[in-house]
This record gives sequence, structure tokens and C-alpha cells, in this order.
Amino acid sequence: MVNIRALVLAAVLSAALLSACSDKDDSTGTGETATPADSTASTTATGTATTPGNGSTPTSAATTQATATPTAKPSLGAAEHIGANAFEHIRQLSEVIGTREAGGAGDRAAIEYIRATFAGYGYDVEVMEFEYEGDRFRAGSVSAGQEAFDSFTMNGSPGGSASGTAVYVGLAREEDFAGKDVRGKVVLADRGDIPFAQKIQSAQSRGAVAIIVINNAADDFIGNGGEGVTIPAVGVSQESGAALMAAAASGAELTLEVPGIRSTSWNVIARPAPGATCSVLVGGHHDSVASAPGALDNASGTATTLELARAFAADGIDAGLCFVTFGAEESGLFGSDALAERMAGEGTLPEVFLNLDMTGLGDAIQLIGSAELVQQADSVAEELDIEALPHELAGFLGSDHQSFREEGVPVLFLTTDDLGKFHTPEDTIDTIDPDDLERCGDLAYAMVKEFVATFA
Repeated sequence: MVNIRALVLAAVLSAALLSACSDKDDSTGTGETATPADSTASTTATGTATTPGNGSTPTSAATTQATATPTAKPSLGAAEHIGANAFEHIRQLSEVIGTREAGGAGDRAAIEYIRATFAGYGYDVEVMEFEYEGDRFRAGSVSAGQEAFDSFTMNGSPGGSASGTAVYVGLAREEDFAGKDVRGKVVLADRGDIPFAQKIQSAQSRGAVAIIVINNAADDFIGNGGEGVTIPAVGVSQESGAALMAAAASGAELTLEVPGIRSTSWNVIARPAPGATCSVLVGGHHDSVASAPGALDNASGTATTLELARAFAADGIDAGLCFVTFGAEESGLFGSDALAERMAGEGTLPEVFLNLDMTGLGDAIQLIGSAELVQQADSVAEELDIEALPHELAGFLGSDHQSFREEGVPVLFLTTDDLGKFHTPEDTIDTIDPDDLERCGDLAYAMVKEFVATFA
């Protein structure tokens, strides 16, 4: 779930939290704050369909990324929602794969897991590539030989590629460059003591082709490079930095791949058959913020989506019922924007959209969206003896139903009422309550049944 104010508060509570940054606030003296991308920013996203397996689909992760095992056919089990199945999807997404920042290795691994799982249930699957602008979480990579590591682009850094042998310059202060020739080389520097912008300027003024800043804590981070950056500048985690230092010491060449202002991500769409109309669309986002395993936000909503897809396929796939997981939600609802805009242009918008975001923690289910659908869900929840409350989404939060609501589609958003440790490294599977996950999935299953009976 896109959250602006809560991310700032979480930074105070956890020193390990991702540091996104703004050049308007440099209170730490190192060019960083904890303000994420604003989902309401005036940016554009355009979608294009790709055929799975045509080379543009992200079918593999970097060599450092674990591979999850997709759910297998032939037996799909009972035609009902089973919370334990959803919990296993959360484990695969948040523990086996882990952090899934848009465009990163984990994101690509998750997309392949989701694609294979949908296909295993018998759906026709499209992996939809889209580009967007305005992403503060520009995930790139640094490679040494065959080994690749996630990195995050410093704000202000241009995109592009750069390669060279590495020179380590400590904290990258002026005196740290003494006696070191960095011309045509990649600078490795430690985080701390001076602003990122100063480290970058010192490196590029001496002819370096790129700079990599190594975190002084375990997690990934994003730094503010300021103005006038002309070379690729990225940050890496402490663990990745140690591996890069070892590679550099052996004389290995380092290669940076830095995304430009326009970023790329993917949605995964499951249809009953090729080209089928989606009268009822159900889904949630699969990406997480950097440094967060994203068990609650939003492996839980993705897992519930996958389990519903299985449950409704178990007794025969329903015509008109489609499922989707979105990319780049945390960057600003870009995946759902891309799909909603594409469907509007094609004249194929669904009759109803059910959004599932953060479905695994909390005593009550919040019912958000179109008044008639909220009232309907409230009645169904009462029949099922599930505690649910009509609610309004807080102004500092955003989620994917908003993209479809803006296109005039009736929407329902189900989310549990506890934010847990979302947007932090502590958003792990052990914070998920299986009973809460079961209840939310049960209500979602009941609502989809009603939507299929009405619209499909």
C-alpha cells in the first residue's frame, strides 16, 4: 500500500528502514530523508502487452535471488478459499523471494512465480509490460562477473551503463582520494560523514565513470545526489558492498545498469481464455518497498488473489472472471494506472474491481470503495459472522482500486485493520495472523461469487 506519512514515522521507529530522500530536506546532513513517492503525483504510465517467453518478460532473477516453487497442477483441491494455501504463497513471496521493489531481482522472481502459478491453475496469462515516470525507487544492478546485486539509483543520477575496475576511497572525503587514480574507473565509497552529493561530485570531478556507495547498515537505501550529477550513482546494501569489495580486490570489473527517468515494470493478468473479457477483475499489487520482505504489504493480498484464482478454477474456470497482480504500486499506483488506462482505451473496463491489499492482520476487515458495494460486502460479512466495518481510506494512503475508480468502475477494497510493520524490514511472515488471513479471504471469496453471479 502506498503510504506517505506513515513511512516517515516508521523511519523514526526503525533505523533499518529504507531511506528515500528529497533535496528539500537534508536534516541528516547526508542527503536523505524518509519521504516516499507520492501516489497522487502528476505522472503518466502507458501499458503495452507482451507475450510470455518472448524475451521481454522477466522470467528469471539475478543469480543472488532465491527461486520460489510455483503451485502445481493437476489437482486444484476444493472449490473454496483455503487460508493455508494463501499463507504458503506469502511464505514463497516474502521469505523465499523476499524484497520485491519494482524492477528489482525480487520483483522479477515474484512475477515469474505468479505467472507460473496462474498458468498452473489453467488460466491464460499475460505479462503486461509498462513504462512510467516519477519513480523514486529506481532499482538497478551492479554486477561482478556472473554475480549481480540490486542497487538503488541516487536521486539526481542519470540512467545508463558504466563499467570499470573499482577503486575504494573510504568515505570519499577530499583527503580519501589522495594518491588514487579514479579516472575511467568505478569508485567504491562508504556511506557516512559527508553528504552523498559531495561524494559524487568528488568522484566525477576526478574522471570516475560511476560511484557506488555502500550502506553502513544491513539494508538498501536511496540517497540524494543533488544537482549536476553526470555519472551513474547508486547505493547498495552492506552485504552487497562487502561482496563488491571482495570482487574489486581480486581485480574484477564492475558493471552498473542504472534505469533512466522512465522505469519499467509488469502486471500479471490471468484470464479464462485468450482475449477473454474481464467482467469481474480481482487483484492486488505484488511489489514491496526496498528493504521490506513485504509479507503484509502486499504478499498477503497477492497470496489471497492467487488462492481465489485456484478456488474458482477448481470446479471449472468462470467466464468473465479475471485476476491480476500489479507492479510499481509502491512507486505510485503505476501498474493499476497502466491497466485501467489501457482497458478504458480498448473499451474493456470491468463491471467491478475487487482490490486486495494487506489482508493478513487485524481483528476487523475494512470495507472501502463504492457505496453500494461496501453495503453489499457489509451484509455478506454479517451473514458469515465476520467482523467488517465500512471505512474511508486515509488521505495519506493509496491503493490500486483508485486507478479503476477514476475510470468510473465500481470498486471494493478489502483490507484488514492493522498496519503491522508495513514498509519496514520487520514486515515478515511471522507478523501475519493466519486466522485474519482466512477471514479476509473468506469474505473476498463470497464477494467474488456474488460478482460472478451478477456480472459474469
